Amino acid sequence: MEAISAMIALLQLGAGAKAKSSADKAAAAALKAGEFNAEIIERDLDLLDIQKQIVNKNYLQTDAENRYNFRQQQGQARANYAYGGVELSSGTPIQVMRQNARLFEYDQHKLKFEKTMTDLQIEDRKESVRLNAELSRMEGGMAAASARSQGQVSLLQSFGAAATTADRAGFFGP
Repeated sequence: MEAISAMIALLQLGAGAKAKSSADKAAAAALKAGEFNAEIIERDLDLLDIQKQIVNKNYLQTDAENRYNFRQQQGQARANYAYGGVELSSGTPIQVMRQNARLFEYDQHKLKFEKTMTDLQIEDRKESVRLNAELSRMEGGMAAASARSQGQVSLLQSFGAAATTADRAGFFGP
């Protein structure tokens, strides 16, 4: 009977050790999964950086085109006034050209403001991506801690069961 009790106690210890080992592997897998998910989430950061570069290049291109077109229009207006024999140094032609310049600058400021707002939205999305990645890492860490804790509980329970079996078999004395 003592041999059977000893074997039962050893099997209980082995089962506890196996459960602890399995829990440790699950914890490592949870950490790995959390990190993997975070890395996938963080890929969006690169895409957002590329999007921001495209927005900025597009703004610069649009700005340059608008300035070129404005100079062309102002030159054409001067030529038309001159062709019509209108004095260009004062009066209505100057007022019209100044008004055109003010409207042009307003439009350019509006474009720059819109680009700035887009940049801010992209930065906000990048921060959201960073936070989601960090959350994924935290979730992996919490799952790992839970698995490790369960493994420790199983190991302690097996120690208790083995000790109870050994005590009932009389290994610790009468």
